[in-house]
Amino acid sequence: MIDFNTITRDADKPNLKTWSNRDVALFHYLNPNGLLAQKRKVDDRIDALVDAGKAMSGAIIAYGALSYFYTNLVAELASQSRVNWIKLSVALDGVKDDIRKAEQFIAERSV
Repeated sequence: MIDFNTITRDADKPNLKTWSNRDVALFHYLNPNGLLAQKRKVDDRIDALVDAGKAMSGAIIAYGALSYFYTNLVAELASQSRVNWIKLSVALDGVKDDIRKAEQFIAERSV
């Protein structure tokens, strides 16, 4: 069995060969190297753009902290005892896509 602290604090990336689907969900939900930590960073950058007047407040809904469907899905999956790989894959791909769109939006406003 994998140590909870390894998954949530120490690991740099998930080990898909030995970790369960729940372990992968926990990694992305709680680990500072996980996708939700990356999403929070881009959310903060979106907030900064809005505060600086470089973006309308709707950007927070479209790209920032209020764009949370997939992040909530990852959180929900991390709380389950058995995690379906397809649901997890869809959730993680959704978070990645949200991050990509937010970074693209940030790049367009930061020029």
